[in-house]
Amino acid sequence: MGPHAVTVDGIAAAAGVGKQTIYRWWPSKSAVIMDALVELTDPVPADLPDSAYEAIRLQMRRVARMLSSRNGELIREVVADAQGDPALADTFRERFFAYRRARGAASLTRGVATGELRPDLDVDDALDLLYAPLWLRLLIGHRPVSPAAADRLLALAWPGLAGGHPSPPQGEGS
Repeated sequence: MGPHAVTVDGIAAAAGVGKQTIYRWWPSKSAVIMDALVELTDPVPADLPDSAYEAIRLQMRRVARMLSSRNGELIREVVADAQGDPALADTFRERFFAYRRARGAASLTRGVATGELRPDLDVDDALDLLYAPLWLRLLIGHRPVSPAAADRLLALAWPGLAGGHPSPPQGEGS
């Protein structure tokens, strides 16, 4: 059964409650699915390696595995539904996306502090550079999402993150 086949009636039946109980706690099926995703996809990560490269690689691989699983199908549905539901979009960003993004930011910030990454690194831009291709693959489906893809993407981006090239002066490329 795919994510679109899930119904509030089915959720209520599986929980052993009435449909009205579901709607008392959640405004929509997508909100129920999102809460389930937060619980299902938020394992406490093991201790991250000291190397920023290895910490980021393991995080990207974990994201790739999540996006390529059945949970990825549910995430794709929630993101699609959020396009027409600003409240769901805000909730998705706050409850699902921001926390995971903060984990990646911590690894990048630690890499800057240890000198593995360039001192002028814009952490938010770096996160977009690293993770956006995985999300694009999930949402568009033009290429598979996989740990191997995450490894290749990081290898492509690493020289720029590590300081292989100076930043353009302010105002250029913005």
